[in-house]
Amino acid sequence: MPNIQYSQTHETILFAVEELKRLMLQAGKEMTSHQTIDWGNAEQQMECINLMTSNEFHLLEIPDERIQIQDDGFAIMQSSGGTWIIGNKPRSVLYGVYTYVKQQFGYRFLSLDSEVIDVPDQPSYENPYIHEPMFARRGNVIETIKDPLYIDSLIDWGVKNGQNEYFFTFFLWEDLKPHIAPALKKRGVNVTLGGHSLNYLLQGLLDNELTSEHKKNLSFFTEHAPLQEKVIQRIVEICQDNDVVTRISLWPEDIGVDRKTSADFLTHYILFTEKLKEALDDCKLAVEVEYIVYNAGLAWNMLEREKIEITDQVDGLYAYWGRDYSTGIRNEEPNQQRAFNALQDWQIQISQNSRTLTVFEYYSDHFMLSELFPPLMTRIQQDLNEYKQLGITGVLNLIVPIHKKTHDIEQKLTYPWKRIHHMNNYFYARLAWGESYEKVMDEYFSSFGQEGDNFKQMLLTLEELVSAHTKWNVPLFPARVVDPEKLNHTEHTEQIVEGLRKIIDYVSSLDVAKQESLEVFENQEQFPSLIPREMMLAYVYYVKTFSQYYLAQWELKLS
Repeated sequence: MPNIQYSQTHETILFAVEELKRLMLQAGKEMTSHQTIDWGNAEQQMECINLMTSNEFHLLEIPDERIQIQDDGFAIMQSSGGTWIIGNKPRSVLYGVYTYVKQQFGYRFLSLDSEVIDVPDQPSYENPYIHEPMFARRGNVIETIKDPLYIDSLIDWGVKNGQNEYFFTFFLWEDLKPHIAPALKKRGVNVTLGGHSLNYLLQGLLDNELTSEHKKNLSFFTEHAPLQEKVIQRIVEICQDNDVVTRISLWPEDIGVDRKTSADFLTHYILFTEKLKEALDDCKLAVEVEYIVYNAGLAWNMLEREKIEITDQVDGLYAYWGRDYSTGIRNEEPNQQRAFNALQDWQIQISQNSRTLTVFEYYSDHFMLSELFPPLMTRIQQDLNEYKQLGITGVLNLIVPIHKKTHDIEQKLTYPWKRIHHMNNYFYARLAWGESYEKVMDEYFSSFGQEGDNFKQMLLTLEELVSAHTKWNVPLFPARVVDPEKLNHTEHTEQIVEGLRKIIDYVSSLDVAKQESLEVFENQEQFPSLIPREMMLAYVYYVKTFSQYYLAQWELKLS
């Protein structure tokens, strides 16, 4: 019987062995496995699959076989000793396993709840086949989703598609860790804790005079050194109790800073992150620290560097709220141009100090993108290429549930946000991993069978039409295009109405929109079993329904 060989007892290697056996058995090929120490005396057979790290492989000193792989890279090599899956790290071996079964058996990991076997990849790969990721950091930011089963499936799916990091707020982690820590650990992925968790960490530590949310945001970083030490100690203890945590990214609360009262806010905040890193190092904890530059409340002095000196102790995270996702990161709109200049400035200065900058994106954020959720296939592809050219180290994608408003349309509607946002998360994950746009598109739309080309053209058109509504996030702030009840007639009303009409006209013209009433999609229990075509019909249904509802609200402002 064919055999899987491995030597390490690292938890992630053992998991890779079990995953390979499981997936091959599902494909009709049973394998045994055993641990071997002496590779030179191991049984040589063409159907033997050897799993190891690159360090192990190089110790074998196989003539003419030197493999150079970096970061999360891996190699798949065929030789007289069978197949070799060689990862630069233990989790890279796992990535190699998932790639191997895709190539050999046609596995496709598109949705969260299925492993489809399709036609195997046929191109003639070089021997060895080597893959290295596009970005060092690739994963999801999860701030508020208290759903262990969903998060667990998201982790499983994400690693199958090349992700290596999951970011949680401190308070969400406290709730989820009993359920998801084992899944994270056995896959060897990185865990970041932080986000807008300052109030959570301050619980039980606040002085009586610190009662205002705004004052807490400002004074904690600028005036209260003893309180900072207590928070730092609490974070250190959390890291000591959770060995899966590899990074802390604690942000100020989501409140804009007044330039007049705190012109040096970022300086004090970055100094705090340096103190936190020093405390973690003193306790010999291999945990990185980063600060965020983020225009909370559209405050530019929280995003732009100005004259701030860059630290060589901690990394940076850049988050620009208010992007127009119908355009790239380089365009002539003043706010977008200003944001790009800030990004470029931070990247240059941070890299000169041998630290890294990661970009925080909102591709799966149902608050920023709203119920008028746009497909962002081409935008994600172009963004990632731009970020790579700038030398950005990583890109993280935020997942936020739908923001259900009390006056919302037809309360019985069960909007399937987990499924709808997933098309963007899928393209983000695969492209950030480093696969070609053409390949990702082909695999995604092959699941629609003969209708694949029609659905692809539909989504590309909807991307152009629906993403255009994001340009109103800044002019209407703090409202969005789906908050007409919060606004009077504005100078933008006519353009908003015109944009919504374009969406409705296009969707109404589609053949798929005429085929059925789609009332079936109002039953949430049916969503997990929907095939891709049905899920896309549900998406079209909701885009049209919400567009019609908000169009009526905006048209009232014209009368």
